[in-house]
Amino acid sequence: MGEPLSLPAAISQLLVQVFGDDREAVMGYAVAQGHGVEIADFISPARLDNPAECAELVSWYRERLPEVRGLVSFHGAFWNLLPGASDARMLSATRDRANQSLDLAEAVGAACVVFHLGFDWLSLDPGYAASWAQREGAFWRSVMEGRSLPLVLENTREPRPQVVEAVVQAIGVHSTGICFDAGHAYLRSLPLGPQAAHLQGATPLEWINYLGKRIGYLHLSDNDRSYDQHLPLGRGTVGWPALLAALAGAGVRAPAVMEVEGFEGARVTEEYLRSLGGEAT
Repeated sequence: MGEPLSLPAAISQLLVQVFGDDREAVMGYAVAQGHGVEIADFISPARLDNPAECAELVSWYRERLPEVRGLVSFHGAFWNLLPGASDARMLSATRDRANQSLDLAEAVGAACVVFHLGFDWLSLDPGYAASWAQREGAFWRSVMEGRSLPLVLENTREPRPQVVEAVVQAIGVHSTGICFDAGHAYLRSLPLGPQAAHLQGATPLEWINYLGKRIGYLHLSDNDRSYDQHLPLGRGTVGWPALLAALAGAGVRAPAVMEVEGFEGARVTEEYLRSLGGEAT
């Protein structure tokens, strides 16, 4: 048998997202393949409100993570959270969840933590994006003060890369990175017609061309533009060959999380990526 195919040049290492009932099988796959892991078991509000369950999972990860040879990252809570809120009570609740996520990430020994931004992409106020970016920056500066974990911010509903860049600049901390989720950008760039042209988002290629090497982390999943399906790569219509080539052409070489369902989704995605990577040297 020949050597396995290499990964596309833009990917420095693969990570498997671990969560849910399939976590044992997915962790075993990550260890066997020599991949890193992104822990996504602590995004559920119900779990976060169950200290005993959280403690049990922390113990499980602390026992299993020494086997992992790649990067260990942690996905922070995001459901219904608004780090750029102007409402002080909403901001307080979001701060509590963010701090809880950071405490858990430190408890399991993660190397970085990924958070969503929570942009209100339906806002018609022309001044919203600028004021929102300043509020986001102030929030993350406050939350990360005294923390040593690097912060990685992921595009979700943000329509343009300039919006994410403005938040990173407002935070003003060199350890803040950008996670590019092409599937999210693909959904946001769905043509909306002339009546909603103001809501039109940049295409994934426009995100890559603008951000370039500032992209330091990748989330990989496919969709058919109906919703954020988290399909294995090649099962949707995102157009990965062109995107991965653009990332490499922009000088990106970053850890890439296979943000797909379970062991089988990770296996199919890795097989697809290696089919695009060419023969290993």
